[in-house]
Amino acid sequence: MCRTNLRIFIGSCIVCFGAGILLSFLLPGYFLAFIEAAVVIAAGVLLLGKRN
Repeated sequence: MCRTNLRIFIGSCIVCFGAGILLSFLLPGYFLAFIEAAVVIAAGVLLLGKRN
């Protein structure tokens, strides 16, 4: 079961990486910076929410 979860995690990371590279060619830089900032803030909120 753990190996299956690891495969799903690695697969989703690869898909996200590929989507990021594709978007870097299609979208302007300021929009990509906005998306990156939003993702970092959302990840921080989710991590802080797990502690409580």
